[in-house]
Amino acid sequence: MVVESLRAFPAITEQEFAHACAALEQRSADKVSDTDWLGVRWTGEELLISEKRKRTGNEGSRDAPNDHNDGQSDEIMETDIEDCIVRDSSVERIDNLESLTVDFSVTLSPVYTVPVLWFACRNGQDKKALSLEQVYDWLVPESSLASLHGVGVMGGISMAHHPVSDLPAFFLHPCNTQGALSAFKPKSLTPEEYLILWLGLIGSAVGLHIPSKLLSS
Repeated sequence: MVVESLRAFPAITEQEFAHACAALEQRSADKVSDTDWLGVRWTGEELLISEKRKRTGNEGSRDAPNDHNDGQSDEIMETDIEDCIVRDSSVERIDNLESLTVDFSVTLSPVYTVPVLWFACRNGQDKKALSLEQVYDWLVPESSLASLHGVGVMGGISMAHHPVSDLPAFFLHPCNTQGALSAFKPKSLTPEEYLILWLGLIGSAVGLHIPSKLLSS
């Protein structure tokens, strides 16, 4: 079966988005074991990715974003496309680690015509939802802090009611996603390749990386 390339990169249509999510679910069916991904499921409305990860006890060591950022982080970080798309999802063994369960949801924005990454996270011990400060402390890598605080490439972390579940959830605002994707200027991409690229770019802002096992032949 020949899969057509995206018609209007960096945007993606509803049909292309559905095809991409179904393809990634199928690809992941027998490849998530021995990774920190617990499962991948396409419901017809959203792509669900469940992940277990470890966190260090750095509570309160970082500041959540405020309204006094200088905007200097709007520049797109230069990175090789290979580094952006995939990194091993192995978790470092560090003393005093604690388990977190992160439930990601990918939906399509009808306004920006790009995917949107939603997520909710629970502490492994008491199952309490994380605060925004804890999200920055425990989920956001150091390399993404400046961009998220400055509402730059990644668009910043906000909270709203999820468009499918209607439950409160964090999300990465998609206002700058098209611009960030445009920097790669690929000759052509299938819908699934687009989704993998998008996950590598946007997901990395909150430590979500596609396990290399999923992309092996």
